[in-house]
Amino acid sequence: MHRRFIAATCALALALATVSLAACAPEQVAEEPAAPQDPAPLVIGTLPTEDMLPLWVAEERGIFAELGLDSVEIVTFQAAQERDIALVAGEIDAFMGDIIAAAQLEAAGTPVTIATIMLGSTPAEGRFGIVGAPETGYNELAALAGVPIATSMNTIQEYVVDGLMRQAGVDPADVVKEDVAKVPVRFDLLMQGQLQAAALPEPLLSLAEAEGATLIADDTTGENISQTILGFSDVYLAEPGGVETLLALLSAWDAGVEIVNEDPNAWRDLLVDKARLPEPVKDTYEVNVYPTAQIPTAEQVNAVLAWMTEKEMLQNRVTYEDLVLLTP
Repeated sequence: MHRRFIAATCALALALATVSLAACAPEQVAEEPAAPQDPAPLVIGTLPTEDMLPLWVAEERGIFAELGLDSVEIVTFQAAQERDIALVAGEIDAFMGDIIAAAQLEAAGTPVTIATIMLGSTPAEGRFGIVGAPETGYNELAALAGVPIATSMNTIQEYVVDGLMRQAGVDPADVVKEDVAKVPVRFDLLMQGQLQAAALPEPLLSLAEAEGATLIADDTTGENISQTILGFSDVYLAEPGGVETLLALLSAWDAGVEIVNEDPNAWRDLLVDKARLPEPVKDTYEVNVYPTAQIPTAEQVNAVLAWMTEKEMLQNRVTYEDLVLLTP
């Protein structure tokens, strides 16, 4: 379905349902927009992270049912690769991920559309950081020039490492990385002193600090480096009810965001259950506030695409317009 057609369908659905947002998806040409459909069944794939909290809250509070989303299933995967395989196979219709994952799927022949940012509309949301192992004495990024930093290569975590080092003025030629793909393994090796420095996402970043690692830098200040996103399969959006489901889910997201942001700490237990919030930090971890539904900017997406192109990560050229539906 062609993106212009989907855009028109979205506009019609927005007018009829009074839902405020513009984001949907592509592929096959049609002459006139079809009549809006009822929301279709939906399976969302996620990792066990805090990014999904507003949707878990919406599910728990019955907001899905109130919005006609009577058949929404949230499936948790332990690895991003498993999630992506499920999307390609049609086992899930939407996914919590990041711009890198969306671009890789698009370039590999599985078109997707980014519906909203989940965390990262501001630098304070969704913290990534670089920590030094206990007793190493590292306290600034410049001191890590030439020191191996453990991360997961060709992922958003490596992108953040490059961004933080660039912000600190470290010559890219002096940035050395060690590939340790599994975050829990990376955390354990760091705390055992087998790694000197590592990039970690939350909540393991807070856990590392609590257990003696030194926070050298994070991405909560300065320029906005990373965003996590909710993406939809274009095949799903081309099906009857797909666009309407996207719009209704974004309305559910906003309702969940409002509830969470009123009292973030009230949702600790849900994070412990759903996002594997570690026991040592479950009472002190700072629960995020979340953004209302909004698409990433061209600047945010193009910065990621430029980095991926430089690293030869894309099988085919991908543009902002391929990933994010613009208003017609």
